[in-house]
Amino acid sequence: MPTFDFLSLLWWGLPLAAAPIIIHLINLLRHRKVPWAAMEFLLASQRKYRTRVLLKQILLLLLRVVAVLAVVCALAQPHWKNALGQLLGGARTSHVVLLDDSYSMSDLSAGGGVGDTSAFDRGKLVVERICSELVAAPGVQELTIGRFSRVGLIAASQPVNQPVNAVPEKSSKVLGQGQVSQSSCFESARQVVTPLLVQQVQDELATLSPSATDVGPQVALTAAVNASGGAAATGAANVVWLVSDFRAAQWKSADDTAELLRRLSVAGTELRLVDCAESEALNLTIERLEMVGGVPAAGVLVPLEVAVRNHSSRPARDVPIELREDGQARPGLRIPEIPAGGIATQRFDVRFPRPGSHVVDAKIFPDAVAADNTRTAVIDIVDRVDVLLIDGDPRGAARTGDAFYLSAALAPGSGAPTGLRPRIEQPRSLAMLDLKAFDCIWLLDVERLDPVEIAAVEAFARAGGGVVFFVGPRTNAEAVNLSLVRDGAGLFPLPLAGPVDFLAEKAQRTAAVGGSEDTVPDVVVEEHPVVAVFSGQRNPLLDAVRIERFMAVQRGFEPPVGSGLRRLLSLRNGSPLVVERPYGNGLVVAVLTTAAPTWNNWARGNPSWVVVMLELESHLARTRRKVESLEVGEAVSLSLDAERDGDEVDFLIPPEGTLVHQTAKPSPGGGLVATLPEAGTAGPYNARWKQIDGIQRERTFAVNVDPDEGRLERIGRERLDRTLSGVAFRFDSAASMQPHSGSLAGVSLVTPLLYAILALLLVEQAVSYSASYHPTVRQKRSV
Repeated sequence: MPTFDFLSLLWWGLPLAAAPIIIHLINLLRHRKVPWAAMEFLLASQRKYRTRVLLKQILLLLLRVVAVLAVVCALAQPHWKNALGQLLGGARTSHVVLLDDSYSMSDLSAGGGVGDTSAFDRGKLVVERICSELVAAPGVQELTIGRFSRVGLIAASQPVNQPVNAVPEKSSKVLGQGQVSQSSCFESARQVVTPLLVQQVQDELATLSPSATDVGPQVALTAAVNASGGAAATGAANVVWLVSDFRAAQWKSADDTAELLRRLSVAGTELRLVDCAESEALNLTIERLEMVGGVPAAGVLVPLEVAVRNHSSRPARDVPIELREDGQARPGLRIPEIPAGGIATQRFDVRFPRPGSHVVDAKIFPDAVAADNTRTAVIDIVDRVDVLLIDGDPRGAARTGDAFYLSAALAPGSGAPTGLRPRIEQPRSLAMLDLKAFDCIWLLDVERLDPVEIAAVEAFARAGGGVVFFVGPRTNAEAVNLSLVRDGAGLFPLPLAGPVDFLAEKAQRTAAVGGSEDTVPDVVVEEHPVVAVFSGQRNPLLDAVRIERFMAVQRGFEPPVGSGLRRLLSLRNGSPLVVERPYGNGLVVAVLTTAAPTWNNWARGNPSWVVVMLELESHLARTRRKVESLEVGEAVSLSLDAERDGDEVDFLIPPEGTLVHQTAKPSPGGGLVATLPEAGTAGPYNARWKQIDGIQRERTFAVNVDPDEGRLERIGRERLDRTLSGVAFRFDSAASMQPHSGSLAGVSLVTPLLYAILALLLVEQAVSYSASYHPTVRQKRSV
């Protein structure tokens, strides 16, 4: 059945249809009878044609009445109801409108290149249109509106028996870029749709912008299930609107989301999915900005790597990257090409002269989505990094022992600062020291370890620390197998058979130039990042290393599948020389020869010894030195020492530096924890507090967006049908639901009605001409 957008105009215009009848009656009242002899002939002629003339006049009058009615109806904006139109006509209908405000909705390509229209702008227009339709619909229309990032409030915001027109009080909170007042109609209980509510929705929509979150539809639909259940308890029909951009990353394999939609569909809820995106544009995302080795110490070069991913079907060329250190611009980078759907990386070095938290920012040029064009890394620089060396030599600190040569490699001196500070201790220190203060532990030809010492080192490795074993003359293979290997359950990577002499070997090899004999290298480089600098062609530094004795592996040993055992270096006879295996969250490396030049000549003036030891230390400590990065939406937590720190903490929130004060509370593990419940925007967050002695302290946290949200690939209707198999839903585009379109509540009848009015007026003119008198003009005869 047809309905009207302006029903009141229709009722006010209907009396105008009587105007032609009134005019006709007035004209009849104006006739006067005039006696005339010739009238008898005319009356006789009138009686003969009276019926036909009367029919024409009645038809003409009806045509004019219908023409007036048609004009009034056209002004009232009629449309023919479709499925939604039938829903709007019920006695009570509850509508839950879920608006996606994740940062992919800021996609400017959704506007088809017109102005600055984004997918989120289109979504806001859809919400406005829904509200406009509901306020003009018959029956009682109830409305709940929620954004994906904040919609968790709506499920239990109001008891079922609470009046639906009550607006609950809301506590003030950080709502991201789009702030909503305490009397907001967003994320609140169901409310009866009134013109005042529609105006409030429009005003609040004007203040909203996409958040920096990557929240998907699952949480929003969970709230919708609860909200729809509450509406069903009051006898209301349910309609759920999902206004989103339907990216493939969230919908391609959305089993949980599909199950929630299926539950709504089975419960009789009408599902309306509205797609706000229209095209896929070039979008680049800074996926990573992190340390890749090195020692984060004052005055030491720290290598960083930035990775940019191309979320499009065509390559991106000549991509500039802007870099800033502590807010100051530094020389940027340029990526020649990023393949379609691929990733490209660039490395650069930073050096900070003072300890503390330092901020490094990377930024690429603007594209379809701006939120993922910037990434922040916070590097905590210390004065020096302590490295624990456990010397198995009971004499200790001998200038010819393993600890001497290893400490010389890790800290060569002021001429080549590494930021490392070796600390040489005896094995008994393992049970007494706080091992959390170290990133790596090096055990050098230790004869034996007590159970309590083994337990301490294993706990250190499981927590992410790096452990290195060097064997030597004091190493007892049987004791190692029994206490440290333990059939693969222990810390040591592989079982040992005992020390073996490695005889020198000569081979007749013709060099590429000169034809001279060459010695076969004792050491073979494997594929591993620690020795990557020596991989490929033969390296004269490693070629000069001679191994005289090594610890052999038990015959027939094969690493278990999934053990993660890798070789760094091997001997020319195929025996392992340096191996690595994960242990918990950490790594354990076994070097099957001595650190001192006792069983080899490696540490005796060979520069490759220093290079490999420094690379190994950096590799093992990478878990401990990983640049911490939080994602938008996560909590920012600061751990404090209850004996040293105060409990009052100020958090400075970017970009304006808004100050939020928090009081630290006791943590389950001891100490204090100050928490900022949610990081609503990306950027560096500063936490400031005072110690008990009055010293001001500060720490910086890096908060970034989830790079996966920058994937703008759309799922499409066909794949969406497969994902939501068995779910009854209607899928529309945002463009079809704009104010100029009639698809929301039905098919517009204005255009066909205008054509009908034109045809009606043409027929009226023809009937009018036929019903009126037109004297004929005779042509004069020529003489």
